[in-house]
Amino acid sequence: MENKITAIIVDDEKNGREVLSTLLKNFFPEVELLGEAEEVESAYKLINSKHPQLVFLDIQMPRQSGFSLLKKYEEIPFEVVFVTSYDQYAINAIKFSALDYLLKPVEVKDLREAITKARKSISQKTNSNVQFINLLKSIDSQTKERKVAVHVGDNVKLISEANIISLESDGSYCIITTTTNEKYTTSKYLKDFEEYLGNDSDIIRIHKSCMINVQHIKVYSKGEPCIIEMINGQTFEIARRKKSEILERLKK
Repeated sequence: MENKITAIIVDDEKNGREVLSTLLKNFFPEVELLGEAEEVESAYKLINSKHPQLVFLDIQMPRQSGFSLLKKYEEIPFEVVFVTSYDQYAINAIKFSALDYLLKPVEVKDLREAITKARKSISQKTNSNVQFINLLKSIDSQTKERKVAVHVGDNVKLISEANIISLESDGSYCIITTTTNEKYTTSKYLKDFEEYLGNDSDIIRIHKSCMINVQHIKVYSKGEPCIIEMINGQTFEIARRKKSEILERLKK
């Protein structure tokens, strides 16, 4: 078959490798499997000898995680589809970097979508290194440089947490407003942002459908209702149940 893409599987569980390998052989003849590895060091050697275009990378592995493999490269010369059991924090970090993942047990439908996206990136020679850098920073608990990836046409733009003024819920989407008054729509929920950004973030929820960056508040009222005005002129009302918590945060 023309336009085959080459791939390897990295997973410490033999059953996981066998399931994914079987799915690829039975349903995806356009993927040529070059080999398998069960831990980071052997995966690193296999990649450097075989030069695959795509790596199916398990996140949870003993001794070193799948992320440790990526840290070995200054520039990652392959596409990655992460494979993971349910791990909310890792999944959020991957999603917010606009990268792909598969949940175990892997289903054919999800695998097809991931391979289609990978083929597109490979054929267009799209460079995902900025997204990988963002992901690796996001999973580092010491980082203060979290970014949110949004799709703008065929491109991915990374927005710094510090440059976000507000996040507003709009049905199944969120609208991000930045310090340059740009607006972006993302198919994530506010609760996803809360989990990704964590409790130490300057971006906090003020009511059920809005989060704001406290660093960009221009003025707020102490009365009822409590109104916040942002540096760009946006105004929001703080939910009564959140008022004391947020005012205490602003004092700090």
